[in-house]
Amino acid sequence: MEEYMNLVPVRNEKVELKKIEGKYYLLIPMESKLDFLARKLHGEHRRIELDEIGAYTWELCDGRRTVREIGKALKARFGDEVEPLYERLITFLFELGKRYLVEFKNGNELIYGGDRNDRA
Repeated sequence: MEEYMNLVPVRNEKVELKKIEGKYYLLIPMESKLDFLARKLHGEHRRIELDEIGAYTWELCDGRRTVREIGKALKARFGDEVEPLYERLITFLFELGKRYLVEFKNGNELIYGGDRNDRA
């Protein structure tokens, strides 16, 4: 787990966090030609619902903070509610990475994530 602590998560700039009717959502643009039918049925965005912890985590993925720093901010705001802290945080961040919603940097080097220009 220690090997992930200095990674810096960076949000996909195409994805937007919105609060709609009291719930947090990541709005992911459907830009592929293959999304034609989905756009007709659901609009221009796919939505992923987040709880308050997930939404705050998303806001902290600013391309400057490390996983360790994000964990400290979560602990300061939510206390024991986020335990087991780093297991949950790393799992959440890597799930976002699998969906091309975040990338990870180590220094200036991109080490994990999708192509920001191709996927959202």
